Amino acid sequence: MAFISSCAVLALIALHLIAVAAAWGTRVSAGSRAEGFVWLAFVLGMVAVGCCAWYCHQPDSGLGLPSGMTVVAMMLLAVVDFSRTHEPDHSGGQTHLS
Repeated sequence: MAFISSCAVLALIALHLIAVAAAWGTRVSAGSRAEGFVWLAFVLGMVAVGCCAWYCHQPDSGLGLPSGMTVVAMMLLAVVDFSRTHEPDHSGGQTHLS
């Protein structure tokens, strides 16, 4: 296994946590003034974590898989609307055909 300094590992962990926070911020800031800024931070975080996953995808370091999992988690946080999963269906049993 290749030697990686503890400062580099801490920097990678911080990068991933900040990127996930930016992805979560896209849900929180929806409809507010900060939405554009948060989406920019999200895209830049996706690029940074994607480059990290690409660079660290070596069999020796083992850091490519956590970076890839972070990219997947960021996409799910930014795209999936979790607030709609607990609301009941208000269709009243009727089907709407187009």
